[in-house]
Amino acid sequence: MYAHHRQTLERLVDKLAPDPANLAVITSGSIAQGTAKETSDVDVHLVVTDEAYAEYERNQMLSYVDREVSTYEGGYADIKVVNLQFLELAAQRGNEPTRYAFGGSEVVFSRIPELTELVARIPVYPEENRERNLRDFCAQIHLFAFYFAKEAARRDDPYLTAHTASNLVFFSGRMILAYNRLLFPSHKGLLDAVDAAGAKPKNFRKLAAELLRSPGAEQSLRFAARMLAFYNHGLTFEQALGIYVQNNERSWMEQAPSLYDR
Repeated sequence: MYAHHRQTLERLVDKLAPDPANLAVITSGSIAQGTAKETSDVDVHLVVTDEAYAEYERNQMLSYVDREVSTYEGGYADIKVVNLQFLELAAQRGNEPTRYAFGGSEVVFSRIPELTELVARIPVYPEENRERNLRDFCAQIHLFAFYFAKEAARRDDPYLTAHTASNLVFFSGRMILAYNRLLFPSHKGLLDAVDAAGAKPKNFRKLAAELLRSPGAEQSLRFAARMLAFYNHGLTFEQALGIYVQNNERSWMEQAPSLYDR
């Protein structure tokens, strides 16, 4: 960690610690993972009491920026507000971006006993999901390459064409990360995460860029063929379609609809 990041972090803790509603400060993001640049912001999770969390939630302030604590030009602290229940649930069943966010995290202030041990259990690849993920990601690749890409071309639909290409890259990237037992960080960090994977199709990033810049049915089929040559779950198209229906059209039966679908 750069000295000015550490100094900014110390100023932030000095500001937050006197308030008894603030229970802990945990580093996250690039300063926790050792990838920060000199100009990077200081990312932290602020753990607060349940009562304080409810107030932050009511005010839509679960994420906010504090520029006053910065010790360097253009710097700021990017603060995500959580409670202890959030950390416990993240360790039990957090999604991959949540788990990834705690990679390398350091507890720099805490009123919670054994918090360091709890935080260490969050950024762990969920092995119990791996086999299903590999299957389901392959099913998505099948559907987008062998159905939606052709439909987009038949309709001359630029939206569906772009949607198909981005999803082919996304689910191929997810498949590669699952194969390597690596956590998915976010859409912003997907390609960098795949670059860091030990096993992957040759020139994945180049192939992805070419598809995204020039999407189309033939390009989608060629891209999918390269991905399924790397890993193929052996699904028939009918099986892939059934899995797609479960994951994309009927998931609301088991859980609340996502923002994309409600």
